Amino acid sequence: MIAGKSIALGQVLDSRMESNNVMSERIKRLQRVDHFLFEERGSTDLHIGWPFVQGKFKDGTLVRCPLLFFPVSIAQVNNDWMLGLREDAGVTFNKSFLLAYAYFNQITLDEDLLDFSFEDWDSDSTVFRTQLYQLLKDKLELNFNTELFIDELVAFKEYKKSEFDEAHQQGALKLYSEAVLGIFPQAGSQLLPDYTALIKQGSYNNLEHLFTSKLNLEDNQRQVREENTFTPLAIDEWQEHAVQKLKLGNSIVIQGPPGTGKSQLISNVISDAIATGKKVLLVCQKRVALDVVHERLSQLGLKNFIGLVHDFRNDRKTIYTTIAAQVDAIQDFKNQNRGIDAIQVERSFNQLSRTIETLSDTLEEYRTALFHDEECGLSAKELYLTSSPKMESINVKQEYAFFDFKVLPAFATILKRYVRYANRFEDDTYAWKNRNSFAHLSFPYLKIIHDCIDELIEFKKQFEKESHATLGTVMKVETAETLLESVGMLDEMRRQLSSDDVYHFFNHMLAERDDDTSLLWLDNLRLRCMNCFDGDGVEHSLPSDQLAKFQAVLYKRMEARKRSFIRLLQWEWFSEDKFWLKRVMVANELDYNRKGFQRLEARLDNRLNLEHHLTALRAASWLKNTPTAIDSTLLLNWFESQKSAIRTKLLFNSVRELKSYANPSKISRYEFFQWMDQLKEMLQKIPVRRHQWEQHLSGSQVRNLLSDESQAALLKETLQHDFEDLVAFDALKNSLSVNEKAVIEKLWQAVEQWDVAKFEALLQNSLRLEWLNHLETKYPVLRLISTQQFADMEHELMEAVTEKQKLSKQLLIVRARERVYEHIEFNRLNNPITYRDLEHQVTKKKKIWPLRKVISTFHHELFDLMPCWMASPESVSAIFPLEEIFDLVIFDEASQCFAERGIPALARGKQVMVAGDAQQLQPSDLYQTRWDWESDLPDTEVASLLDLAGRYLPSIHLQGHYRSKSNDLIEFSNKHFYKGRLKMLPDFNDLANDEPAIEVVPVNGIWEQQTNLAEAEMVVERVLVLQKTKPEKSLAVITFNATQQQLIYDKLEKAFADEKITWPHHLLVKNIENVQGDERDIVIFSIAYAPDKKGIMHLQFGSLSQAGGENRLNVAITRARERIVIVTSIEPEMLQVDEVKNEGPRLLRKYLEYAGMVASRQQRIALEDAQTEHAREWYLSAKLHSEFVRTTPFPFSDMVVTHLDQRKALVLTDDEFYRNALSAKAAHVYQPLLLEKKGWRFIRLFSRNYWLDKNKVLFDLQKLANHKAS
Repeated sequence: MIAGKSIALGQVLDSRMESNNVMSERIKRLQRVDHFLFEERGSTDLHIGWPFVQGKFKDGTLVRCPLLFFPVSIAQVNNDWMLGLREDAGVTFNKSFLLAYAYFNQITLDEDLLDFSFEDWDSDSTVFRTQLYQLLKDKLELNFNTELFIDELVAFKEYKKSEFDEAHQQGALKLYSEAVLGIFPQAGSQLLPDYTALIKQGSYNNLEHLFTSKLNLEDNQRQVREENTFTPLAIDEWQEHAVQKLKLGNSIVIQGPPGTGKSQLISNVISDAIATGKKVLLVCQKRVALDVVHERLSQLGLKNFIGLVHDFRNDRKTIYTTIAAQVDAIQDFKNQNRGIDAIQVERSFNQLSRTIETLSDTLEEYRTALFHDEECGLSAKELYLTSSPKMESINVKQEYAFFDFKVLPAFATILKRYVRYANRFEDDTYAWKNRNSFAHLSFPYLKIIHDCIDELIEFKKQFEKESHATLGTVMKVETAETLLESVGMLDEMRRQLSSDDVYHFFNHMLAERDDDTSLLWLDNLRLRCMNCFDGDGVEHSLPSDQLAKFQAVLYKRMEARKRSFIRLLQWEWFSEDKFWLKRVMVANELDYNRKGFQRLEARLDNRLNLEHHLTALRAASWLKNTPTAIDSTLLLNWFESQKSAIRTKLLFNSVRELKSYANPSKISRYEFFQWMDQLKEMLQKIPVRRHQWEQHLSGSQVRNLLSDESQAALLKETLQHDFEDLVAFDALKNSLSVNEKAVIEKLWQAVEQWDVAKFEALLQNSLRLEWLNHLETKYPVLRLISTQQFADMEHELMEAVTEKQKLSKQLLIVRARERVYEHIEFNRLNNPITYRDLEHQVTKKKKIWPLRKVISTFHHELFDLMPCWMASPESVSAIFPLEEIFDLVIFDEASQCFAERGIPALARGKQVMVAGDAQQLQPSDLYQTRWDWESDLPDTEVASLLDLAGRYLPSIHLQGHYRSKSNDLIEFSNKHFYKGRLKMLPDFNDLANDEPAIEVVPVNGIWEQQTNLAEAEMVVERVLVLQKTKPEKSLAVITFNATQQQLIYDKLEKAFADEKITWPHHLLVKNIENVQGDERDIVIFSIAYAPDKKGIMHLQFGSLSQAGGENRLNVAITRARERIVIVTSIEPEMLQVDEVKNEGPRLLRKYLEYAGMVASRQQRIALEDAQTEHAREWYLSAKLHSEFVRTTPFPFSDMVVTHLDQRKALVLTDDEFYRNALSAKAAHVYQPLLLEKKGWRFIRLFSRNYWLDKNKVLFDLQKLANHKAS
């Protein structure tokens, strides 16, 4: 090995030497394990360990281990097993020993030893050993004895621990020329220096500090801009949700059940990180997981931008070659980016991003408005489905705001009770309809009210008796009450009748009509008459019949003066009337001159006018004693007396009841006054009594009883029967608010009968319509759904998302290339100096630096060339410095990684995403040991990194399942492991396939030496048949233990050799411990467990019986894409597992039962009914359910259209799936695109359209059904 030569270990088969064949079998097993580990983890751990260190450390710890590891490979060359050194791997120290030596001996180790390279050492074995001695003599206390320099190996001696302990002294270590060929995993030793450094640095106080340092504790409710998100691969809503959480700076845990696109998500996350200039690290122990992501990114053109490290020693050459190629391609990258219209691509990308944001915001606004129920207690959706604009409604625009649907149920209950009471007590014929409120009355009031009724009737009788005695006729109490209202008029009449003259005048005109005895007319004449006395006054000496003649005399006298003096003299000397004129002038105390004549003329005119008015007064027969004397005072007094009489008459006539009981014309004024006093005294008794009655009876009831005392018995009888209900009803009325009363009144006006059902229906519809009006006014987007614009927006959004995904791929490559050359620096001669030294180190042929040294020295430049790295946790510790050099660290298959192995990798990132599935395999100690530490600290009680991260980081569950073509393949796991959370939509065309997705092949096998030969032979037979009939299908054989796996592997090798068939590259043979992460088209199970030769069934199921063993079953049964074939020797009922401690065997029995049902077509798709969150009225699907439209078990839809019991199309509504979609994009893009991809015809229906035009919606459904049927 030191000389680099290959060694022939022995023959593959030697018919003459059994020991050779035993050895050959062991070598084959070792080779197979080495191959398996490489396939599983990407590392090659087959080494020759030599020489061996034996002894004790200074603390007494026993030591027996190799000092050096020679990396080797085993190959079959013809009939020989050949052992040779692996190229480019290199001899290494046993790092675990060196670390243990330093730890247990309490010394500081020379760190150069840990990564020491033997590359330049001599190939001569003696020189090599001498160089080894020279290297270690001052660094390690090891006994290099002369036996080590003999060119001969010492047989490996087996020790018991006690023997070994006695044979060696404390602190003494000796080298022996023993060698072991075997699996020596070295990766774990890379972790210890990291932990030592973490403890020394003290950067994290505890695990919680480590994880919370990766959290964005700021408010991250802001939205992620579309233009800042680059996801070039198809994505679903849950994956997008995870991307957005990461974009906001959160660290998260991804729970990714089988087939949910975990690798797809990781690929998109890495792509986005590269496109946004970040450095990202993907960590996983499983090679296949890294390879899947690497392959997807390579298909995007990112292969050379990724550093894939399965084994940091073996992969160094490949990594260096890629780095050199990247440096060489810098000019090509520039040219390629110039060749692409990068500016136009970015402009289109940004425009699409804005379109997506705008449309998504609008659709999200619609979803929010549709389902938001804080406004009124019900969502707009439920309002649509529980109301009808075509049904009767009342106007509650003023009241609706006081009736949200949080309080409405309470009011509806009150309303029902109110209507039932009102039906009895608000009828017009009900005796107690018009009553005082009984709301606060207690039971004793029943008797009080009865007594009140009796008292009223008694008073009525007494009053009528008294009135007859006083008035001479019976006066009803109600009449008396009317008079009582006019008592003021009686007093006014008494005041107006101030004298006997007035009383006389009143009686004189009493018989006249009120229209004839006009007070206004009389008052006008009064004013005219009194106006005659104004100015010069009235001539008062002449009799009325001489006024005209005297007026002529006066005129002649005044005319004679005007004509001539002679005429005046003639009139004075010869006129017979001059002395009459002079007497009148003297009587009026006027001078006999012109001024006197003028004043007399005025007085005479006034007198004539007065006489005219007096004549009119005398003509009114209802006026009496018109004055004859010309005296203003006398005349005025007469007028006032007449006016008082008229007023009295008007008052008397206005109190109609008085006319029935009084006749003033037959009695004197004094007697009339005395009569009124007696009447008033009698009336004064009523108010006090009425006040007492109205404490218990309403005014109308009092009036009714006073007018008809026969009602008293009915009132009392009804009250006795209904008293308590009346109290309750009135209390209910009192409790109503103003708005409640208003609504009840409007309902009554509309319904016009006290019908509970009609009241409630009308109330509910009216309030719902008014709230809808309010919501649609506040959120106009609600109306958008009923327009063509909505369909156009949805179509435009789908196109924009699809096109953006394509442009994301282009931009990703452009930015990755640009990153390589954008930071290049040049010297003064304009020669690039960036990458110069890095390129030198990765291209030189000697003294090649370890990968760790290159990365530590050049990581800034290196990460521009290769911004993404992929490695195992151990390789991460081996090659990357312990700093936060990555913006994002992604951990895949974290459920299989021990927590302590993943923590150092996480410490290298500013942000982390831990992905895995808690329902799949837990970490395994396969081919390595683990120190179990007894502790009750919660963090030490969780095994996997996934569980540990889940204690501190928020979790996101991926739910879309895309692996299985048939629901039968995933449904068992979905039900028993994932609580029905997985959403799997079968391909429409696959529904017509009647072949069950699961086949059960029974055999009569026997459980012997942990194997079942009959099953192994059947599995081989099935594999050969499938390989011939369906060579395009990938295959996997999964067993439930490793022994059966090896048996089948051997038999398949032999069968392929016999058939001269090369082992198919797609064929896997694994057991339930190591099949996680793999998937194939067809999976064949070999259960193997069976009765033994004696027919006894032992309930021993290996790892399946352990705690968490059921997870192994879950992994196994979820590997198939198209079909599962179960080869089994047992029937489910043979597994008596009731008393088994753990769940694994019980679930195995249930799965076999399930598989049998599927295989016999008893069960196809049998999802349990989803638990509904709302009442039936909330669901549009409940309205649409019919003979041909039924609720569907398929996800992403609510109903299925059928024809002749065949599913023909899907119906999407705005029910749960729409509401629970994580985004508007999910509902309007991802789900429809998935349906189209799966070949489903579908229709989307909304509650508002059903509300607006139910018949059109039903017609569209019928049309869809008829189309598919034809």
